[in-house]
Amino acid sequence: MREDNSDTLEDLRGELNSVTAEIVTLLRRRLELCRRVQSAKQAAGAPTLDLAREEEIVSKLIGEGDSTQNRILVRLLREIISACRSIQSESVIAVPHAMRSHCMEAARTVFGSSCSFSLTGGVEDAFSSVELGSAHFSIAPYEGTAHGAYPYTLDALIESELRIMGEVVLPVEYHLVSAEQSLSSIRVVVGDVEAIWACQRFLAANLPSVKIVNSPNQPVTRKRGWAYLLGTREAEDSGLNTLALGVQDDRDNATRFVVVGKRGGFNVNLKGNLPYKTTLAFTAPNRPGVLAEILADFGSRGINLTMIGSRPLRKKKWEYAFIIDLDVTEDNPSFQDALEHVRRKTTMLRVLGSYPTLTSDRLKISMGK
Repeated sequence: MREDNSDTLEDLRGELNSVTAEIVTLLRRRLELCRRVQSAKQAAGAPTLDLAREEEIVSKLIGEGDSTQNRILVRLLREIISACRSIQSESVIAVPHAMRSHCMEAARTVFGSSCSFSLTGGVEDAFSSVELGSAHFSIAPYEGTAHGAYPYTLDALIESELRIMGEVVLPVEYHLVSAEQSLSSIRVVVGDVEAIWACQRFLAANLPSVKIVNSPNQPVTRKRGWAYLLGTREAEDSGLNTLALGVQDDRDNATRFVVVGKRGGFNVNLKGNLPYKTTLAFTAPNRPGVLAEILADFGSRGINLTMIGSRPLRKKKWEYAFIIDLDVTEDNPSFQDALEHVRRKTTMLRVLGSYPTLTSDRLKISMGK
């Protein structure tokens, strides 16, 4: 390839055509290999989905860095993996209406577009869809930098038998989109409760007299005078004009989303060089110092606690369940030793999952249609 500026447009297009043909040939080969992999998995009785392996493929090929090019490559690789996975098994992902726009973005980040997304009611409804078999996996907001853990997700995890199989962290940004060309033409702003709450200062300062409609399931239309608070991908896909970018009050807000599935419905690989967490739920007798003792069982073995949350038990007044995240894998000997000590001090103890943190393919959107 010539490095000077003498290439004509025809030359460059010819080279692009050649590269594209090579890509198509390699993709055909990969698709065929995936068919053979599925046959091998079926023979071995192994599940199709292996998020840790998919993440290792992406991280090894892309390397480190947060450039726009790297994020584009991450998105492309995830879509290739998603398309190849769909040959093995077509997945249905249950997406709750809580933070719908960002849940959908997180689901696409993890699973790609070559699967079906089923919009449900609350997080418990989404988890029930998986338990009842109408969906294979679900995703839910778990912890935010601004307001901590999401209580409805903690409740669903405590009540459910599903396992956490992965997490992804996304910046929580909202953009105002509309068929109109300017803010002065807006009469109604539509968003879910989280979006409206997150953008209060912007709305008060820029659209103080408009009608605010809290509707998580409102379809995005070109209705005159209407605008919508959407996450990045949904804003990109809307086909509407972007009237304002990043209208959330907290510019640095981010949320962890957890992916859940049935035990045995996905491969658990804890041997890779990825960041892993393990999440526990437990209840303990009401006596002085018991919570401190439980946490010390992990801390004294060098296991770092990254999150702790508590939720009231629905069937027992004034009693609480605790959920904690630890920087460790479930098969770590120190963790197993600590778990045995903790088991003697708790009235209920469950490992909710040991899982990798997945790379985000988050891209910035530009102003305009």
